Amino acid sequence: MGFLRRVVLGSAFLVVASAAPAPACTTFRMDTPDGPIVGANIDLFIPGDGLVFVNRRGVAKSGFGPSTTGETIEWVSQYGSVTFSLAGREFAVSGMNEAGLAVSSMELLASEFPEPDARPPLPIGPWEQFMLDNCATVEEVIAMERVVRIQDDAPPLHFLFTDANGNSAAIEWFDGQCEARTGADLPTAAMSNMPYGRAQEALERGGARWWWSNPGQSAERFAACDARAKAFDPSGEISAVDYAFGTLTGPVAASHTKWSIVYDIANREAWYGTVVNQKVKHVVFADLSFECDEPLLMLDINAPIEGDVADAFVPYDPDVNGMVFRRFCAQYGLDVPEEVSVAVTSHVDGFKCAEETAADPRLVPGPSRPQLQALTEGATISRLSEAAVDE
Repeated sequence: MGFLRRVVLGSAFLVVASAAPAPACTTFRMDTPDGPIVGANIDLFIPGDGLVFVNRRGVAKSGFGPSTTGETIEWVSQYGSVTFSLAGREFAVSGMNEAGLAVSSMELLASEFPEPDARPPLPIGPWEQFMLDNCATVEEVIAMERVVRIQDDAPPLHFLFTDANGNSAAIEWFDGQCEARTGADLPTAAMSNMPYGRAQEALERGGARWWWSNPGQSAERFAACDARAKAFDPSGEISAVDYAFGTLTGPVAASHTKWSIVYDIANREAWYGTVVNQKVKHVVFADLSFECDEPLLMLDINAPIEGDVADAFVPYDPDVNGMVFRRFCAQYGLDVPEEVSVAVTSHVDGFKCAEETAADPRLVPGPSRPQLQALTEGATISRLSEAAVDE
């Protein structure tokens, strides 16, 4: 990477790290005899424009900026995925990979991301995509947080990850330290816009205390997710996917909900509707190819279609992606110089199949599968990132 390009991309990283969406949002897991169902609402005070991507495995990628020791992360995507994005390629807001790992993000103003350290940084959206590229389980996600640091100047978020085993992890940061709740520490598999512990306390005591911050009735949405999940009758006439949509469009819906997404993890299907086009659409992973020699695919999330949309995807268009990125920045009031916008979009457009890409010695590879397996040992400990990161 040339010196001038590194300087421009370094400036671009500062823009990228303030351009992440700050949605309110709600996410929950619902258990069924056939496997977990995940529902997510994306609530925005800007138009819900965006793209759906079919991301390929075997793509060589790299981060936007260096760690305190000058290292930038480099990796090859291990899994293909379907992701939903407001800002374009690599900027995932929600998604699921072919291993059955699903994730969605929600605003949490009480959160505080880590200060710069020796871990290579990634902004919110690319951090989320990195996890989908490399992880199959929530334990692997927690382990990966020790490898790559989330860095963003946007309003902070927290995340709910769910895997094909039916396990979930609530990932949050307080005072710069990661807190990952799983298993018995996650009695309710849901998140809104309160710290998880506070939302669970509100549920157990029958409501939030009057002096607690409760943005957008977060405690009530959290409680509704819990009640609806417990009330689901798998022997009833309503399918699990339709029931999950009933939760998203009913008790947890907001006046500014723009997207509703449901992941049927066992069947590897993603279902969604938008405020612009409320007709439900779905993507069946079995109908897609995630091979790297296939084209990267994209689809306007508000396209006037319905039903199975696998055939509606079109090959990735960098001009459209650049327009989406610039429009997103404008909607968020970000004054992004043209050269910085070009640097960001050109960087991700440079991601190619691994065999086509020469390694840059300045970049630090992500962990191999054996290394990741070793990292996941004990990964359910709540505060993994408090351990020394010296791998």
